[in-house]
Amino acid sequence: MIVLKPKADRRVRGGHLWIFANEIADPRVSELAPGSIHELLDATGEFVGVVYANPVSLIAARILSRRKTTIDTVFFLDRIQSALDLRRRLFPDRTCYRVVFGESDLLPGLIVDRYGEIVVAQALTAGVERLLEAIVNAIVEVLAPAGIYLRNDSSFRLLEGLPLEKRLLWGTVPERVEIESRGLRFVVDVVNGQKTGFFLDQESNRELMRQYVTPGMKVLDLFCYTGAWALHALAAGADHATGVDSSRGALDLATLNAALNNSTYKFLAVRDQAVDFLKKTRESWDLVVVDPPAFIKTRAQLREGRKGYIDVNRRALRRLRPGGILVTCSCSHHVDLSLFEEILISASRQSGRRLRILDVRGQGPDHPVLPDMPETRYLKVFVAQAF
Repeated sequence: MIVLKPKADRRVRGGHLWIFANEIADPRVSELAPGSIHELLDATGEFVGVVYANPVSLIAARILSRRKTTIDTVFFLDRIQSALDLRRRLFPDRTCYRVVFGESDLLPGLIVDRYGEIVVAQALTAGVERLLEAIVNAIVEVLAPAGIYLRNDSSFRLLEGLPLEKRLLWGTVPERVEIESRGLRFVVDVVNGQKTGFFLDQESNRELMRQYVTPGMKVLDLFCYTGAWALHALAAGADHATGVDSSRGALDLATLNAALNNSTYKFLAVRDQAVDFLKKTRESWDLVVVDPPAFIKTRAQLREGRKGYIDVNRRALRRLRPGGILVTCSCSHHVDLSLFEEILISASRQSGRRLRILDVRGQGPDHPVLPDMPETRYLKVFVAQAF
């Protein structure tokens, strides 16, 4: 059993799923096996939930259930089926989506992405790592995939004292698979691509290209990865799109995807750092997408990361034609919506361009948000017109 200090149960009873080391009364928690299952009690001895523990991590325990229950394959069958039912209701015609989004699907530390018949999973915590056999059994029964690949190469695992690895979990998985995204075709590198191979959290936002792109437009896609924004812009009528990324592998995929969608002659892949590219270029564009990786991964990086967001957006605004559209994103959960708006205002003032905000969005509904866990809300997307 793990016992909380007096009043330390308020946040978790309010809906949060994390218990921090300084909220636990018994110092012997440091002796618990990473990933081991325990009952969580408040200071009076009342049951709070079933958790898995990890004394190595600052987050010493995470709630799996608020009822007394056995954490086994049956438990995961129920949770994963419930998560899948929601996605099927949300996306009856899609075959690619996030099936399990960790805490938001009440399975802290577990990511499960579906690319047709292929499943890519991530075990981000010691608890999920220890329960992986039961989880795999449940995934196989619920999703009936051809194969499951484990992408345990996320830096989040280092905070849990876990090694980084990639390996086949079950069945057969090719290195790359082809998917459909709103009528377009994309190759997903499930073994060596970023995250699990494709940024599924932006899928619902890429429809913005159909709303804001008009025929003949010239589009710049910064941090383009597989070129999804650029290719959706071309499909919406853009005359030309430039994709900029520092990764040769990403640009190879983007170029391949352009060919798959008969857009080779309209798409230019440029290997460069986004800011360096913006410093050198004298071209201008009708629409610029800024979709970078997280500049801020810890609170200690907040000041420098804020400067980075301001800089890239300031330079992007200067490359926009009058009346042009900026689609700018942040996936740093330490940057909330109000701070990101402040960043955009600073970039606007420093660039000498005024803005009209036209749209504000977040991650797609297959990445749901728990309102009592702000950590589950991480993606911010602003659409603004520069004048």
